[in-house]
Amino acid sequence: MTTVISSDGRRLTLGATLGKGGEGAVHHIAETADLAAKIYNPGKAKDRRDKVTAMVADRLHVRSDYVAFPIDTLKSPSGEFLGFTMKKVAGYKSVHDLYGPGSRKTEFPTADSQFLLRSAINLASAVASIHATGCVIGDINHSGILVSNKALVTLIDSDSFQYRSGSTTYRSLVGVAEYTPPELQGASFDKVDRTPNHDNFGLAVLLFQLLFLGRHPYAGRYLGKGDMDIKTAIGGGRFAYSSRKSETMMEPPPFVPGLGDYGDDIRRAFEAAFMPPARQPGGRPAAADWVRLLKNAEAILAICTVDKSHAYKRDVGACPWCKLEHSMGRSLFPAQFSPTAPIMDIGQLLTAIKTMPAPPSPPNPESALGPLPQLAMSSAGRGARSERNLTVLAGLGAIVVGLYLMSQVSGFWGLALVIGAGIVAARSLDLKAKFATEHNNAKSGWEEQKKIWLSKAGPETFEARRSHYLSLANAHSALPTKEREKLAALEQKKRQLQLEKHMDSHLVDRAKIPRIGQGRKATLASYGFESALDVRQRSVTGVPGFGPSLASDIEAWARSVERKFVFNASIPTDPQAVQAVKSEIAKQRAEIERELLKAPVDLKQIADAASALRVKPPQQLVDAYTRLKQVELDIG
Repeated sequence: MTTVISSDGRRLTLGATLGKGGEGAVHHIAETADLAAKIYNPGKAKDRRDKVTAMVADRLHVRSDYVAFPIDTLKSPSGEFLGFTMKKVAGYKSVHDLYGPGSRKTEFPTADSQFLLRSAINLASAVASIHATGCVIGDINHSGILVSNKALVTLIDSDSFQYRSGSTTYRSLVGVAEYTPPELQGASFDKVDRTPNHDNFGLAVLLFQLLFLGRHPYAGRYLGKGDMDIKTAIGGGRFAYSSRKSETMMEPPPFVPGLGDYGDDIRRAFEAAFMPPARQPGGRPAAADWVRLLKNAEAILAICTVDKSHAYKRDVGACPWCKLEHSMGRSLFPAQFSPTAPIMDIGQLLTAIKTMPAPPSPPNPESALGPLPQLAMSSAGRGARSERNLTVLAGLGAIVVGLYLMSQVSGFWGLALVIGAGIVAARSLDLKAKFATEHNNAKSGWEEQKKIWLSKAGPETFEARRSHYLSLANAHSALPTKEREKLAALEQKKRQLQLEKHMDSHLVDRAKIPRIGQGRKATLASYGFESALDVRQRSVTGVPGFGPSLASDIEAWARSVERKFVFNASIPTDPQAVQAVKSEIAKQRAEIERELLKAPVDLKQIADAASALRVKPPQQLVDAYTRLKQVELDIG
C-alpha cells in the first residue's frame, strides 16, 4: 500500500480507490474514516501545487460545508507534491443521475418532485457559499456536483475552481460548452478571469435541468432554416422555452413542464438568466437570489390528492404533473400511494347517487318569462313605419297621376305607372323584409339561450352528470379484474420485460457512441432519449440535428446492446413491472374515488342550480327573449 506524508509529517496510507478522473484518483485513507486523498496523475501535480497550497493555507474547507475543499497537502516520502486530503463524500451520486428521469429510477428510486426542488435549493445554496469564499467555480457542470438521498449537495473538484490568493489569480482552465455563458463561448479559459455572473449561467442551466426533467434550456426545435445545436443556440441567446419566441425562433421539445409551472417569479428568473448579455445590465440572477426564489416556491406547494409524489404551485388548479404523465403515458416519479390499500366500499355512495331526485322538467320558457308590458316600439321601428307611410302616400299619388295619364295622355304609360306604383306601395306595407336579418339573429340567439336554459333548469344536465358518476362506479368495480388481467399478461411476456429492463439500464449519457458527444447527448435527453430502449422504440430522426447518418450511429449502439441480452426463464417476473401495474391500478382507483366522493355535493349543486334557474331565469335568457320580442313588435 502507498504511504503519503501530510504537511505536519503524519504518515497516511492510501486505501482502495473511490474514483478516477482525467487528473487523478481519489483514495480511502486507512487511518481516518472521514477523509479521502486526491492523488494527481504523473505530470499533473506540478500545475496544481501552488493553487492547492493557497487553498489549504486560506482554510477554505472551514468556510463552506458544501464543498470538498483541500484540507491538507500530501507529499511523497521524498518530498514531491502529490495531492491533498479532503472530506470523504460517501453515499452521494451525480446530479445528472437525479435530473435524468431514466437514471433517477435506479439511482434515486424514492425521489419525487419535492426532492428535485429541495435539491435545487441546496445546489443554489452551495454555489452561494462558494462565491462567499471568493472562489468562482468556472467549470460548472453536472460532473462536479453530487447529491445524497436526502437532497444534500456537495461539490467536488474544488481544485479546478478559480481562486485569488493575495495578488495571484489561479484560473479555472476548462469548461463544458453546454454550461458556458454566451460571452465565453469559444474563449481561451487560461486567459480569462471568470466572475460569479459567469457561474450564474451554468447554475441556471443546472437548476433548469433539475426542475424540468433533465431538459437543457437551449435544446429545442429551431424554426428557421437548418438545425441549431446547443452551443450555437447559447451563443445566440435562443432559450427554447422563452416567451420571446419571435426573437429566439425556438420552441421547446414535447412532453415538458411549462415554464410557469413553478410560478411567475421562477419563470422571470429563468428568462433573465438566459437573456442575451447585452440586455442584462444588472447581470444574471445570483445564487442567493435563486435560494430565495426557490424557497418561496417551495413554501406554496400543494400536494396532489391523487399522487403524493406530485407537488405543484397551489394556485395552478389541476396538477400539471398528472397532466404531463398522462400525455407521456408513463410515471415520472415513484407513485406515493399504497397499491395494497383496501378498496373503498362505494355501495352507500352509489345508493346516494342513484336515489337522488332529479330536477323536474322546466316550464315553457316563454311562460316562465311572462309578458313584457314595458316593451315599446323602438326608434328603428318608428322610423320604418314613417318611411313606409311616406312610400304608400307617394305610391297613391303616382297611381292618381297614372290614372290621369291613362285617360288624358297615354293609356300604356299611365297603366305602367299605376302598376309600378301599386307594387311599390304594396311591398312597403310589409316590414318583415326590412328587419329580416335582425329577426333571424334574434330568433337564433333566443333558440340557443332557450336550449341552454332547458338543459340546466331541467333534468338533462343532472342526468348526464349522474350517468358519468355511475360509469365511474362501474369502472371502479372492474379494477380488480383489470389488475389480474394485466398481471397475467406480464407472465406471458416475461422475455420482453427482461429485454426492456436490460435495454433501459443502458443509458445514452454513459455510452461511448461515435460522433455523439455531450452536446448531442443533452439534445437527445431533452427529447426523451435516455436509454437504448428509447432509441429502439422511437425514431431518433425526429430530434433536431439527427439526420440519417447520426441516427444510424446511435441505432447501431442500441442494437449492440440488444444483442447482448440473454433471457433467463428461471427469473421471476420483474418485481418493478408488477409494482408498476399495481401502482397504475391504485392510481386509477384513487382518481375515481376522489371524483366519486364529490358526487353527492356536485349533484345537489346541479339540482339547486336548476331550481334557481326555474325561479329566476338567467339574464342571458331574458335579454335574448326581449330582443326577439322587440324585433317582432317593430315588424308589427
